[in-house]
Amino acid sequence: MKTYTIQEANDLLPHLAPTLVELREKYARAAEIKETIDESSMTNGGSSKRDKWNRTLARVQELLDRLEDWSIELKDIDEGIVDFPSAIHGEDAVLCWRLGESEVAWWHPRDGGFAGRQPL
Repeated sequence: MKTYTIQEANDLLPHLAPTLVELREKYARAAEIKETIDESSMTNGGSSKRDKWNRTLARVQELLDRLEDWSIELKDIDEGIVDFPSAIHGEDAVLCWRLGESEVAWWHPRDGGFAGRQPL
């Protein structure tokens, strides 16, 4: 698994931010389509939206695979919170970033969470 320096994490943000925005949008869209499919299946046993749902889910998976390829852990899809594996003061830690923040400026221990973020 890759570990990130602060600079490496910040350098990835121009690619990461649009990925997270699209992921959030596609994930929400997939949920809406699934709800429509479920509702229509109660009345006629099927839905023409199933292909669209499958394509949307495939795109969600592609975006999740991209995060995995980058060794980034998605913590909250709605808020766009991710963790970058790192080391702080020689200890395993994560750099924590939320969509909308201008730079990676927080960290926490690997077993900690967003609430335990500390400034770099």
